[in-house]
Amino acid sequence: MDNNNILLQNKQACLEYLTKLGINYIVHHHDPVPTINDVVKIQMTDGTAYVKNLLYVDKKSNYYLILANHTTQVGKLFWKTLGLSSGNMRLSKEEQISEALKSSKGNVNPFAVANDSNNLVKNIIIDEELTKFKKLALHPIENTTTVEISLDDLQNKFLKALNKQYTVIQLTDEASEQQLEYQKELQKDQQNLQTLAITIKKSDFSEWYQQVIRKAELIEYYDVSGCYILRPWAYFIWEQIQRYFDDLIRIEDVENTYFPMFLQAKHLNKEKTHVDGFKAEVAWVTKYGESDLNEPLAIRPTSETIMYPAFAKWVQSHRDLPLKVNQWTNIVRWEFKYPTPFIRTREFLWQEGHTAHSTKEEAVKQVYTILDFYEQVYGELLAVPVIKGIKTESEKFAGGDFTTTVETIIPQNGRGLQGATSHHLGQNFSKMFEINFEDDKKQKAYAWQTSWGLTTRSIGAMIMFHGDDKGLVLPPRIAKYQIVIIPIIHKDIDEKQLNERCEQIKQMLIKQKLRVHLDNRDNYSPGWKFNKWEQKGVPIRLEIGPGELKNNEVRVVQRFDNKKYQIKIEELNQLNQILDNIHNAMFEKAKIELNQRIKQADNWKEFMTQLNQRNTILTKWCERQQCEQQVKDKSGMESKEKDSEIDGQVQLTGSAKTLCMPLKQDEIKDGEKCFHCDQQAKRYVLWGRSY
Repeated sequence: MDNNNILLQNKQACLEYLTKLGINYIVHHHDPVPTINDVVKIQMTDGTAYVKNLLYVDKKSNYYLILANHTTQVGKLFWKTLGLSSGNMRLSKEEQISEALKSSKGNVNPFAVANDSNNLVKNIIIDEELTKFKKLALHPIENTTTVEISLDDLQNKFLKALNKQYTVIQLTDEASEQQLEYQKELQKDQQNLQTLAITIKKSDFSEWYQQVIRKAELIEYYDVSGCYILRPWAYFIWEQIQRYFDDLIRIEDVENTYFPMFLQAKHLNKEKTHVDGFKAEVAWVTKYGESDLNEPLAIRPTSETIMYPAFAKWVQSHRDLPLKVNQWTNIVRWEFKYPTPFIRTREFLWQEGHTAHSTKEEAVKQVYTILDFYEQVYGELLAVPVIKGIKTESEKFAGGDFTTTVETIIPQNGRGLQGATSHHLGQNFSKMFEINFEDDKKQKAYAWQTSWGLTTRSIGAMIMFHGDDKGLVLPPRIAKYQIVIIPIIHKDIDEKQLNERCEQIKQMLIKQKLRVHLDNRDNYSPGWKFNKWEQKGVPIRLEIGPGELKNNEVRVVQRFDNKKYQIKIEELNQLNQILDNIHNAMFEKAKIELNQRIKQADNWKEFMTQLNQRNTILTKWCERQQCEQQVKDKSGMESKEKDSEIDGQVQLTGSAKTLCMPLKQDEIKDGEKCFHCDQQAKRYVLWGRSY
């Protein structure tokens, strides 16, 4: 097309056109801001929304421009509302942006539709969330300038003048989440009521996970989105984690306690860096009955600011230290991302420990002791391998000095999963909340603090690692039933005698402190029972039929590897050792799978190749936050350009982020460069897409 026909070739032309239309605007000039993460750093007037602009194209080369609030998680369901298929939509590539808008990546904006003389853009889709704001922050053609204009002027003056169609619609899937998660899943369950077996292969990971947690009777859906019912089969696992971890922290003289769940705004806002880290996720109570509360109360997203006013009262002298408490409780964080049971939920269970010490050395030692305990929980109980490391400055706990973490990697999709964190808070909170004491030299000093937490997310990691196409596979140490006994009724044997033998074996095993269940229900066949208990992940099944009754033996079937063999009744004391062997074999298998997902990269090309092959990547890194953000932005942009399906496998998209800097790593030598920016490397860091 001839350039003379382009209405708005640059920002000057755009601003002149806005003035011509009688549109009032506030203009900001600045350095180029190609991403929304850059845009939000520009100071706007109160009540202005930062807008991210997304240009989609379908298979027929029809274009759709989306204007979304920068915090909106753009879903897929809105396409159906518009009579379109989300499966046909792709984010536009550089040449497509040029074709439709005569623009480029980093410069997509609604004003550029003026250049769409061929009417390729069929609809401008406006996020309903933007109607809540006074003004919108938009680039006038070029990303070196941002203007603030009202949505009304954009719609009724600019788009109307161009005769461009627009639609205001909710872009998130959240409004229909209840139906998607609750009614739809209940519908599926009703349709599959007669189907006992898992019908989805683990290769279809997301659907498989949803089936396993329901059919193994771990989770029941609830009609508040992002909240779930933990059924007894799941809650027993959490109880085992509680018992194990409680025993560990008692060694450190940590005492269990309980603090209220409500929090006054003045306490929440006391530590600015801390509150900024949780602000978007805080849920508030504003009413009781029909009356408004005098002051809104936050529901705890974490308990530092709840506990520390009490710490200030309890700590007066160095003799009051160390102070070490832990609580087992629930937490509410109103997540905006798609909820996943156990992994990312709006309410979850956790333990949170808090300690105060007289010296920094004591506090740092406490941080790493707890980190070791978390490694033991994952390895010794859940048979899940983890990587101990330190979070980068941008990923550390808000308000803390440094954060240590145990990270794991889900083998099926290569996503990182934060398992638990142990934070060194320094004296940041003690100074804020006046947790001070008189030291042994009669001098005033501030306490050194730690906080640390482990959640029910650990159960999700265990499910993802060990489950298979048949369902759940439980490590023996956390299984409610470690052994299930199933009698096999036959016409040639006396049923009463068979049941008595099964009961006798059950009592023998209980005396060995094994958790045993005898399934002698007569309304289900042995085959149905086999499938049911396999699905629920019971580590060992003992079958007792005519042959076993006659030969004084049992048939052992191991859930983990389907190994089958006979054991004499007098040799049943071997089962404790067999269960330990199963745990160890599960852990070794999981370690191999985790290590297969860790690759090294020395440059950007290798990095992106490994990332798009669903791996996590270990690289040399300069430790600069600017470099970290550039990697995150650049990897996100490049992943969107990749085909969504390669060799029949759906590819993951999204930015790579730092998972941790592993504690165990080789020394970086002088002259060794950061894989991304070529500056002197300082440490190895693990990158990946994460939950």
